[in-house]
Amino acid sequence: MIDGDEVVHELVLPAPVEQVFDMFTDPRQLVRWIGISAELQPRPGGRFRFEITPGQFCEGQYVIVERPGRLVFTWGWTDPGFGLPPGTSRVEVTLTRTGEDADRTRLRLIHTGLAGDLGLLHDDGWSRFLARLTAAADDGEPATYPAEQPYQRLATLRRQHTRENSGSAGGHRGR
Repeated sequence: MIDGDEVVHELVLPAPVEQVFDMFTDPRQLVRWIGISAELQPRPGGRFRFEITPGQFCEGQYVIVERPGRLVFTWGWTDPGFGLPPGTSRVEVTLTRTGEDADRTRLRLIHTGLAGDLGLLHDDGWSRFLARLTAAADDGEPATYPAEQPYQRLATLRRQHTRENSGSAGGHRGR
């Protein structure tokens, strides 16, 4: 969901909190659901960098690393064409056990600092990749990895958004 310059996602994953935490901090586990390569240093000030598609890198730093329940890291793209340099937006991930069930985790992800079309791109991206995370957390096979370059996906999202909003009187349907 997009709320102003924030993208917010909440879901329940079929895995313990510690396992989900590791899926954000262990490079081998991260690339099971997002990215094709990763360099992670999960400590405050440590590097957060992964290659989302060939030649397109998301990069930032870990700000808060509180195992097993909370991660905060900065985020941006190394490609200046996105207008979101590394470290200029922020992702907060909160993980909690669901009720009495230690084998299920509620994940809340809030990505802030995403003005304009960047909200569209990241909302779509988090939706797609969190679905892959859900499958990986359940030891299943994630959906096919998105092959589009981020620029291609953003162009598609802009067209869809324009079509959706051209049919509504208020211009902000779905927000």
